[in-house]
Amino acid sequence: MTVLMIVLSILMIICGVDCMVTPVETFSALGWIAGVAIIFSGASAVFRYASGRDGRSVWELVGGIAGVLFGGFIVINAFAQFAANMVIAYAAAIWLVIYGICGISEALKLRKLNMELPSDLRTAGWLVVMILGVATAVIGVVCVFQPMITMLSVGLIIGVSILISGIKTLVLSIQIIRAK
Repeated sequence: MTVLMIVLSILMIICGVDCMVTPVETFSALGWIAGVAIIFSGASAVFRYASGRDGRSVWELVGGIAGVLFGGFIVINAFAQFAANMVIAYAAAIWLVIYGICGISEALKLRKLNMELPSDLRTAGWLVVMILGVATAVIGVVCVFQPMITMLSVGLIIGVSILISGIKTLVLSIQIIRAK
């Protein structure tokens, strides 16, 4: 499990760097990606309904058709894509605040666990997690209250947050390995 966490953290770091290198493309693709995801979700509901299993509801079919139509509208309509981009950007900003607070909480728990280790096994990994948690929360707050900054830099911000998450997961994985 820890090896999987390390592999995933490395992939997160790579994806974060890619988003940071191409922030405009990242922001521009958000609405399109959301539209395609909604289409797949709607199509899945339609196929589940069509499979004829017991307990199906006509509302599942209606919801699936609505999802396909709404997702298609987002994919083909530039204004709808931009609106979806903005909704996603604000949702990401709020998520960053919450994620940063969770990182701070994780750091405090890690510090407590770290103090229980023998002194030769203690590290400052909890401090790295704390700094990253505070940085993530601050970035989120700035994005919530500065919509133009959010709009112009959401791709970069998403990249930074993915990079931070990858580093944090890598640090936590190493801490778990050292504690064993």
